[in-house]
Amino acid sequence: MKKTAILIVILAFVILLPASDGRFFVSAGAGLLVPKDSGFKDFYGQALVGPDLRAGLRLYRGFHALLGVSFFTAKGTIPVLGDEASASQFFLPLGIGWETRSGSLGVEFHGGLLLAGFREKALGVTASKMAPGFDVGGGLRYFLKRSVFLELAFGYAGAATSVQTEAGEKDIELGGLGLGVRLGFRL
Repeated sequence: MKKTAILIVILAFVILLPASDGRFFVSAGAGLLVPKDSGFKDFYGQALVGPDLRAGLRLYRGFHALLGVSFFTAKGTIPVLGDEASASQFFLPLGIGWETRSGSLGVEFHGGLLLAGFREKALGVTASKMAPGFDVGGGLRYFLKRSVFLELAFGYAGAATSVQTEAGEKDIELGGLGLGVRLGFRL
């Protein structure tokens, strides 16, 4: 799942770059996810750290198309049994954003559709599910050079689905509040 998402971002980069004429940007960094699902948060931790990649193409007067990928993994120990469990959440947002810049400072806001994925391994069983959702956010950009920027990003990603467990069907919420730091390049 992770490899497929990274491949999609790389393919978008390769396809769009020749036509970009300075309108293309790509950024990479680390993100912090505060999970929305209380069960996930209680078992795996209050915050997860993972990689975050974004690419965009300026369309018209500050508006841009945006594609990204981020994923977060965690491990926990099942009480009483002492068995280890692992889980991951994966996000692939596709949307529209707007940005403006004044001197070396810029701001960016975006919103769009989200494909969220979940995978958990526990007690020898693997459960995985994907669900559609939404992604909104923004960032403050500091331009180190004309085409190189550092971004402090914030956002919220949300999707809901259900998984089958031994106790029956259980509703889960994917995503949550996100913060990130990225280094970006305008090409």
